[in-house]
Amino acid sequence: MKNLYTHILGCKVNYADLQAVVERLPDHGGARLALVGTCCVTAEGEKQSRKEVRRAIRRVGPGGRVFVTGCAARLSPGVFAGLAENVRVVTGEPEEIAADIQRQLNGGSHLSAEAMDHYQSQAPEKRTRFFLKVQDGCANRCSYCVIPEVRGKPRSIPALEVLATAKKMVQAGYPELVVSGINAGTWRDGNMELAGLMERLAQTEGLARLRLSSIEATRVTEELLEVMNGSSRIGRHLHLPLQSGDDRVLAAMGRRYDTAAFREAVDLARKKLPGVNLTTDVIVGFPGEDEAAFANTVSYVEETGFSRLHVFTYSPRPGTAAARLGDSVSPSEKKRRSGILRDLSGRLQCAHRQRKVGLTGEILLESRLSPGVHGGYSSDYTRYVVEGREAGELVRVRAREILAEGVRGEVIEA
Repeated sequence: MKNLYTHILGCKVNYADLQAVVERLPDHGGARLALVGTCCVTAEGEKQSRKEVRRAIRRVGPGGRVFVTGCAARLSPGVFAGLAENVRVVTGEPEEIAADIQRQLNGGSHLSAEAMDHYQSQAPEKRTRFFLKVQDGCANRCSYCVIPEVRGKPRSIPALEVLATAKKMVQAGYPELVVSGINAGTWRDGNMELAGLMERLAQTEGLARLRLSSIEATRVTEELLEVMNGSSRIGRHLHLPLQSGDDRVLAAMGRRYDTAAFREAVDLARKKLPGVNLTTDVIVGFPGEDEAAFANTVSYVEETGFSRLHVFTYSPRPGTAAARLGDSVSPSEKKRRSGILRDLSGRLQCAHRQRKVGLTGEILLESRLSPGVHGGYSSDYTRYVVEGREAGELVRVRAREILAEGVRGEVIEA
């Protein structure tokens, strides 16, 4: 869609939702539009969401329209609607959001499904990665989290619908699909679980690569790992949210595992999926996280051998069980601990990339970094920089050296 500015915060499901909305929007000519996907997983995420909406208001200028969706918009719609007269909060499933935006832009009228399909097929931009939502909602009730309130109860998208969307998106030009869900490991349709769905998706004609965005350690099964190991199309990467390496803190968080159970999932993954790259999430400064608990997290991360950490700073969310625990870690201490973990993440990532030097692999090129230079990812989600090719290409490269942006890859000509 032309003249559309988009900005997405938060998880891969937020990306999937917003991407699905954009796919359904026709070209409205010279209209200046912005679509912002907001996040409320932390107080900082909600603050950043408001900042991005204000930025979008400035970007579209007088006469432009700003549509706000995502979790923070669901949690606090009035906050965003009150930022400017040209801001509209739109929530629901992607098809409902797209229809709502369309009605508002067309004064209540709407396009037929055939017209929408025509507009989607005429999109000129080069596509590389589509976030395929297979599941929404969560019932885990972690003590710090408001997602069950804004996303609702767990629900799985039927297999036939997922497979049809996958086929359509690959035919539309996306070589990679990323299977996404708030708690994707709970996906189920009849007797089929996530492993069976992944196996079916990997058989999509024309698909270059299939990824699993994130999964809880408690949902890592032998069957899933065997499916992933059995297909060259499925990426050898697992993002397993840890949150803390201290059992006492994990219990206070309401997580459904301890460090020993998490370790079992990691060991199983490495046994059944050789060469798997593991990344994780960690929350810093949760109530009761003393220096010993934080030291346990640092040690656990180092010993587990993740290649990258996403570090989140804890902030109390009204209405959650954790909010009643107080906020015992000072802002300065949270900042210090976050810095330690981010530095550790940088070292782990550098070591992971260094191990790639001299090896070969297939890279799917995505973003343009400079004229003739593109960034992309290997099967195990290692970032590469490649010269002389274009976005959307799947190329075989040999890793030459590590850079700040990733690993420099030299194309191996057939």
